[in-house]
Amino acid sequence: MPQMPQLVLATGDQLHGFRVVSVTPVEPIFAVAYHLEHIASGAKVLHVHTEDTENLFSINFLTPPPDDTGLPHIIEHCVLAGSEKFPVREPFFEMIKMSMATFINAMTGYDATFYPVSSNLPKDLFNLAEVYFDAVFHPLLTEQTFRREGHHLVANEDGLQINGIVYNEMKGVFSDPQSKLHRIATRTLLEDTIYGKESGGDPEAIPSLSYDQFKQFFERYYHPSNARFLFYGNIPTSDYLSFLAPRLEGLSRQRGVEPITRQVRWTKPRRVEDVYAIGADESPAEKTYLSMEWIVGDALDPQETVAIRLLSLVLLGNDGAPLKKAIIDSKLGADLIGSGDESVGFENIFRLTLKGSEPDRIEEFENLVLSKLRQIASEPISREAVDAAFQQTAYQYLEIDSMFPLNVAMRVLQCWLYDAQPLTYLRIGEHLDAVRRRYEQDDRMLQKLIVERLIDNPHRLSVVLKPDPAQQAREESELKAKMALQAGKLSSDDMTRIKVEADQLDMLNSQANSPEALALLPQLSVRDLPAAPREIKTSLEKVGGVDLLVNDVFANGVSYLELDVDLRGLPNDLWQHLPRYCEAVAKCGAAGMNYEQIAARQAAYTGGIGCWPLFSTSATSGAGGVWSMRFRLKTLDSQIKPALDLLHDLLFEVDPQDKNRLLDILRQTRAKHRTDMVNNGSKTARTHAGRGLTPEGYLGHLVQGLGQLELSEQLIGKFDKSSDELIQRIETIRAFMLNRRRVAVSFTGSDESANAVRSALGAWVGVMHDEAVASGGVEFPAYKSPPREGLAGPIRVAHCAAVLAAPHFSQEDEAFLTIGAHMVSMDYILSEIRFKGNAYGAWFNYGGLSRAISIGSYRDPNVARTLEVIEAVKDYVAKADWTQVDVDRAIIATAKDDDRPIRPQEATGEVLFRHRIGLSSQLRKARYERLKTATPQRIKKSLLHVLESSLPHAAICVVAGRGMLEEANKQMSQPLDIKDIL
Repeated sequence: MPQMPQLVLATGDQLHGFRVVSVTPVEPIFAVAYHLEHIASGAKVLHVHTEDTENLFSINFLTPPPDDTGLPHIIEHCVLAGSEKFPVREPFFEMIKMSMATFINAMTGYDATFYPVSSNLPKDLFNLAEVYFDAVFHPLLTEQTFRREGHHLVANEDGLQINGIVYNEMKGVFSDPQSKLHRIATRTLLEDTIYGKESGGDPEAIPSLSYDQFKQFFERYYHPSNARFLFYGNIPTSDYLSFLAPRLEGLSRQRGVEPITRQVRWTKPRRVEDVYAIGADESPAEKTYLSMEWIVGDALDPQETVAIRLLSLVLLGNDGAPLKKAIIDSKLGADLIGSGDESVGFENIFRLTLKGSEPDRIEEFENLVLSKLRQIASEPISREAVDAAFQQTAYQYLEIDSMFPLNVAMRVLQCWLYDAQPLTYLRIGEHLDAVRRRYEQDDRMLQKLIVERLIDNPHRLSVVLKPDPAQQAREESELKAKMALQAGKLSSDDMTRIKVEADQLDMLNSQANSPEALALLPQLSVRDLPAAPREIKTSLEKVGGVDLLVNDVFANGVSYLELDVDLRGLPNDLWQHLPRYCEAVAKCGAAGMNYEQIAARQAAYTGGIGCWPLFSTSATSGAGGVWSMRFRLKTLDSQIKPALDLLHDLLFEVDPQDKNRLLDILRQTRAKHRTDMVNNGSKTARTHAGRGLTPEGYLGHLVQGLGQLELSEQLIGKFDKSSDELIQRIETIRAFMLNRRRVAVSFTGSDESANAVRSALGAWVGVMHDEAVASGGVEFPAYKSPPREGLAGPIRVAHCAAVLAAPHFSQEDEAFLTIGAHMVSMDYILSEIRFKGNAYGAWFNYGGLSRAISIGSYRDPNVARTLEVIEAVKDYVAKADWTQVDVDRAIIATAKDDDRPIRPQEATGEVLFRHRIGLSSQLRKARYERLKTATPQRIKKSLLHVLESSLPHAAICVVAGRGMLEEANKQMSQPLDIKDIL
């Protein structure tokens, strides 16, 4: 168990030019918080000092957007593109190439911008901190960087076009109807405040932003007086102050940022309508989004925030919760998504969003919601439901999750940004107890909140977002006309100037950093790496012949269990129905109970139960498929026995017989796929392209690919005839998995909970079948010739993917291919596709266990050009003049995967995964040592061997708008075979 750190500073102490404002023990996370202020500049500092070896450094600013041009977002991109001390092209990406960072990024929120980095190595953390400090306070902010990241004009034979990385990113965001709906609702609900502005940038407004406005915004807000420096971990506070002191020397206080005003409350509800694009030939039926939104309270008031969270969980927290059930049962739409409470700045919002509806149902939806709320408010709310909500909220402060330092930082900033008590949400348990006492004194507390904050609250907004088959063509036509009008006002000299500037920008983006420039960056050496991979302390036991892995990881009163069921030998016709089985586990009844009763048990006794299929290979042989169904259970130690009872009932007796419920679930699935297949286009493209290369890629396609949308459509369309067969298939999958020889379990939690797991597991395997596991494969339709496919959907950007066969993890070249993939991704793909092509993202990934390389782009304005870049990757590798310094940096960046922080839930799953694929400690150590032997020659040889044999046979898939795909075909000698997704 972690210990509280010793106090080393006291209130009033002065050190390195800082004054200690307060010293506060934070027992819930075993920390001491030192709150300081830099006396000269007024910079605020908070160090959450713990024993945790994963340290975090974050610089944070209030950056209220003045308009919809995305100023804060564009500056966030630009400050990390070179600074006075480090005049390197893209130092942010250069540090990714050679750092052990466990997190490195920058984020723009509604009203603030965050620059966090974290690492297990103190030297690495301060290297990152040095680059970040100079980046945010002394950036170069050249006009060329502004134009590349924000927006610029391109002149070609088709006239004028707008390009820019943020511009393309936000085109992708605004193509997603759920994102568009959320933005419309937030901006309207808080229209009189800065939250009524689009901090990320509206594509319609981004091109109006000038370079002068950009620089003025930076000068106003990026000053230490407006900064909040936040640190977390076991590095001594004095070390951080020693780092900051010389960098803040000579700076004086600047006037503060104007206070952010609250929204003036409305006197009556409002309603707005808008449209989103669907395919030109796509039916708009049941594709409307309906939403109701309220401002419900003060996000800086922790007890009020906790009470609103409890109310949200009581109303919507599970499929049997009264408001959620009433909405789904009404059949006004397919599913309730993105609903519940959230904070926007210092306002708490409550949302209800119905997907898969019709525009003329909005009034019926409003009436249903208000009527149901009145009913709930007029009746007693069961003690069990309230207790379950308290328990669900408890996970928020008990869990040590995968990005714990970052999550601690975000909880601090939730109040500290607005000069409220920064530790408020690190003490959420205290506020939860206080609200519990209020509830004990007044058991109608939640009903009163329903009346006051929802029913009688006039600050309510209803949104109707309708599908429009003509919208995409209309948007493209309007933009084309706008560009033609702008071009018509320009002289031939102006057009020449635009072309020259674009060419110059392209040339600048093509220039690699010199070795001398890169040497300016602080960096690790291979000698700084840990001696061996980080290990998770685990003991292997046998319970009734089943492997039980018990992990010695502190879990703070939470228990984590993962159970794996080997799927080898599953009949071929059942693979595509695995998602139906998972949906039944998540949403159906079991053991004689209906889905409402099971949902209530899940809320009362767990922090969630779920399952999903995994497809991998043995670490020692590519010939061995490791295909399994993974179950996950999270519960409090005090609830371990009833939680295990529930998992038993779902595993042994999940019941899909309720056809009405089954049809509702299918409609929810279809509605989700209709959105995700297009707007999660990168995943769709990769999955589709990889289906004919390996059995694992084929199985991934069966359960996650386009066929799932088609299958859900078929099952719904013929439900009366096909439902019995579907139910039988789910039950057959259930029975197939109840074989003790297929099962392995991993557990993290208290000793008492581990004993409960041993007892339950022993009882379970005692009644399971005991049959040999077949080692057979799956009927795998390998490609006869590699496809080049275009999947058309209503989006304004492209997602490109190429997938090709690669050596297995067990091959000696695996370590060198891993390093090489990192180098190609950072030095070539990112440079060509993001910086020169202005896509938001790009990658070159090698997966040894999946036996594949995937190359692609994300929110990309190009198709033909990107595919040319991908096709030229072999030539790039052949000509690459890598040095051992380049390779050593890549070794460091890839080695960090073997030194990830050990957090209980991730450890539980990782231990089980390694056990199932046969990745022993010895194999990990041998691979780690092999990584450190990499040379430029060995990496180049390994990459070229794969690319020469596999790149000509790569499968290509692009998800984009039909117009983009057709235009790309005109530019390519090998056109794409285009078909509509929807």
